[in-house]
Amino acid sequence: MHSFGFKVVSSDPDDTSGTPIAVAGNVMVDVQKLLTDIGCMDVRLEMRIQNRIPEELREKFKLKTGGSDGTLESGPSKGNEAALESAMNTLMATLGFLGKGAIGSWMEDTFPDIESRKAVAQDLIDLTRHLEGYRLEYSSRAYTRTFVGIDIPKMSEYTERTDEISAALGIITRDSVKKNRWNISSDGRLIPITFDKNIDPSDIPRFASAGPLIVIGLITRDDAGDIVSVDKVSGCYEFPEVKFHRMMSADGDRSLLNPITAVPGYDCGQRLWTLDCEAIGIHASKPSWDECVKSFHDYAIFLFDTYAGDDADFEGEESDLREYLLSLLPA
Repeated sequence: MHSFGFKVVSSDPDDTSGTPIAVAGNVMVDVQKLLTDIGCMDVRLEMRIQNRIPEELREKFKLKTGGSDGTLESGPSKGNEAALESAMNTLMATLGFLGKGAIGSWMEDTFPDIESRKAVAQDLIDLTRHLEGYRLEYSSRAYTRTFVGIDIPKMSEYTERTDEISAALGIITRDSVKKNRWNISSDGRLIPITFDKNIDPSDIPRFASAGPLIVIGLITRDDAGDIVSVDKVSGCYEFPEVKFHRMMSADGDRSLLNPITAVPGYDCGQRLWTLDCEAIGIHASKPSWDECVKSFHDYAIFLFDTYAGDDADFEGEESDLREYLLSLLPA
């Protein structure tokens, strides 16, 4: 992957005193958090993670400190180059565009996940405040550019919005105590759910018997990223399959030319989520959706590492599997 770097310097060209450690430290913490939040958005969108991003996946986006001046340098662990470079490219593009003073539709277009958009907006506000009197030099192999901040009042609009519609995934059940109340769950926790006026109350029991659903409504999360309520649901949709265009695990990443398609399911008796892909022989089964999808991706990365390596040599069914896995990868 390309090399990336960040450094804080004074905005005064005549200032030769250097950057205070506290200033450089605060800014680098902001840059690291910004990169992590962007990377976690990619993880949530690509893997369909519903609640908090597992720590081992967050670690994929951790940078190395480059020296006593507090500079940061990109340095992914082996196999994690694709995820880090994707997040870093988004970060660089965001600093470059927003640093010009405009916002336009950049935030909505670049950060479609609402909670991630709020987090990134707050990260940019914090970075701008900590850069007062200084500028951030950020570089890749091809260029070095400067960022001094964004329009804080305008960016604050993204941290204050509470009426944006998004999607959640789970099983709908009737509340065991309050018969006219309903819950949704993807991990055993019962999350209260309310329906908008366009949903006929007589349709709700049908939703509860339909198995895994995607619901569209107002999603509220706690500080850890867990869903705590789903309100004003305006639509409920079955999803007979899930297409993954990137496979991601703590040990590696694979961007796919052709997606891996999995069939989701939920066993009410055993309270287990399942994801099946007959084409590559994966059957994942876990008590929560997030655990299930993580297990699915872990095994897929294992298969790619085992069968799709440059020096791999197999026969029979293993050779067929290798050829299929290679057909999913960019040339």
